[in-house]
Amino acid sequence: MEKKEFDEMIQLLQNETRRRILDLLSKEENYPLAISRNLDTSQQSVSKHLDRLEDKGLVISKKCKSEKGGPPTKKYSLNREFSLRIDLGPQLFDTGIEDLRDEEIDDYEEIEEKVRGGIVEGGYLEGHRKIILNIERKIRKLERERKYLLKLKEKALSEAYNYIHENFDNYEERKILYYVLDSGVTDPREIAKYFNVREDEIKRILEDMKEKTKIW
Repeated sequence: MEKKEFDEMIQLLQNETRRRILDLLSKEENYPLAISRNLDTSQQSVSKHLDRLEDKGLVISKKCKSEKGGPPTKKYSLNREFSLRIDLGPQLFDTGIEDLRDEEIDDYEEIEEKVRGGIVEGGYLEGHRKIILNIERKIRKLERERKYLLKLKEKALSEAYNYIHENFDNYEERKILYYVLDSGVTDPREIAKYFNVREDEIKRILEDMKEKTKIW
């Protein structure tokens, strides 16, 4: 399910106009006409993109009275919070989509309290500017740590892949081992389900590899 959703979101967001629309809506909810003026593109084109984004649940709309006394018009806002990720290297390929749900982490209570309670140090906006800058620094630090861990993961995968190349001539065996390394799954039932083959066939292959892998 995650892979299917990831593919759908990548396909949806590869369009630059849609990304620019989402960027605008991340700042404030808005009308198609105002969005089209901001993007210097036709309202018809913007409306089509908004329909597509709404169909996929990324935005929602509500009918509002026209400010100029005309018929009601739709006003759009963002409806999803998620992060898309692609990790790529010589021995590394991993993708993911994660919902940015509220999860409390003990190390950040002080920042959370300031954000929720309103910041007055140096004025309201200046206080928020400082806290946003502080959060951004922490994010960059975490990203550096993540990059370092990804390089370690890539090195471990490279060594494991080399071992597989040297010790397993059968491609079906190698394919299973690649999946086990990438996913961490060792249950024969789950492996059989992933490759859409009989469980007894997978068990036979795993038994043949048992001595060399020490996994099963």
